Amino acid sequence: MFQHIQMIYKKLSSLNRISKSLLKIGLWSLITLTAASAVLAVINMLEPVSFSCKPLLIQSLFIYGFYLWAELTIGALILDSVFQ
Repeated sequence: MFQHIQMIYKKLSSLNRISKSLLKIGLWSLITLTAASAVLAVINMLEPVSFSCKPLLIQSLFIYGFYLWAELTIGALILDSVFQ
């Protein structure tokens, strides 16, 4: 298991600068959108309204955070493989 982690670390450390920055942007966007959806979920639980679009907004923020993270991660890996 430790060898697998070392191999992943070695591969990630060998990425070029643009790919690393895309991976960081993707991770920060995932954290930001997930945190925003969690805050909205707590607000929605504390202040229920009969008709509200908040559940749809919460779900969309959560899902699109993962979409954006996945697209930026795959794009960074493709860019790295193309330019090496």
